[in-house]
Amino acid sequence: MALLLTPPVQGTLETWRDGILAEIPDLDIRLWPDVGDPADILYLLVGRFDLAELPELPNLRFVMPMFAGIDHLVSNPNMPDVPLVRTGPPAGDPAMTEYAVLHVLRHHRHMPDYLAQQRRKDWKVIPQKLPKDQRVGFMGFGTMAEPPARVLHNLEFDVAAWVRTDKTDPDITMFCGPDQLGPFLARTDILVCLLPLTDATEGILNAQTLAQLPQGASLVNLGRGAHLIDDDLIAMLDSGHMSAATLDATKPEPLPQESPLWLHERVTIMPHTARRVRPDTVGPQVAEAVRLDRAGKPQIWAVDRSAGY
Repeated sequence: MALLLTPPVQGTLETWRDGILAEIPDLDIRLWPDVGDPADILYLLVGRFDLAELPELPNLRFVMPMFAGIDHLVSNPNMPDVPLVRTGPPAGDPAMTEYAVLHVLRHHRHMPDYLAQQRRKDWKVIPQKLPKDQRVGFMGFGTMAEPPARVLHNLEFDVAAWVRTDKTDPDITMFCGPDQLGPFLARTDILVCLLPLTDATEGILNAQTLAQLPQGASLVNLGRGAHLIDDDLIAMLDSGHMSAATLDATKPEPLPQESPLWLHERVTIMPHTARRVRPDTVGPQVAEAVRLDRAGKPQIWAVDRSAGY
């Protein structure tokens, strides 16, 4: 019984195979397009791959993506009707944690403004808040958002999070559900988006939402490009209501050359580089999912496909 490995986002099929075998040596791994007998395939690990190319896999037990985002699979009409198991590290990814903290600190210390001043040869000190007076708000509090939120809390920032369902936390102020989105935004100086992309969150960073932020607020979008309405952000920046934005994801990707975001002095564009999955980070999760299946136990990280995450 085998796992079928499709072309990865980065690296080679052989590198990914070897990384997974290091965690579970007895697993038969087939490298696309060498499927062999489709009836042998119990598990499917997919990268950037057209699911329409798959043969019928009658004994498929689950599908795992090679990255944290699963929106493209949930909405794919060719997605097999089997459990979808996420591969985001259960305790978060240090790469995402350092990246989120980096960009929050950039905005906290006015780096976009100082870089703009440098281009103008303008030597001027900007008044600086203490961390305790800087209100950071995370949209989402899953495995990618919780670790950087806690790091920032330990640095004495005033940290809150907005989530879909009721949740409490001793250190992070929680706002829950649609009715509390407005109060959450109103207390947030630096907004960090780490939401999954679903029908409910697509376009959530729009004129109405951004207008509820305090004057001079900034945005760090580490989620999906489709969370943001670009023109609405540009209008907020040009009006002075918002001070700056960092966009790690855009729609589409790569960002078209003609996009005004490229040259906007208050926008930092990053080529979706917050975290890059590797075999050594995904391999242990693949091995755990296979062992759970072999033992007849439910998958811990199965996606609720009706909710989209």
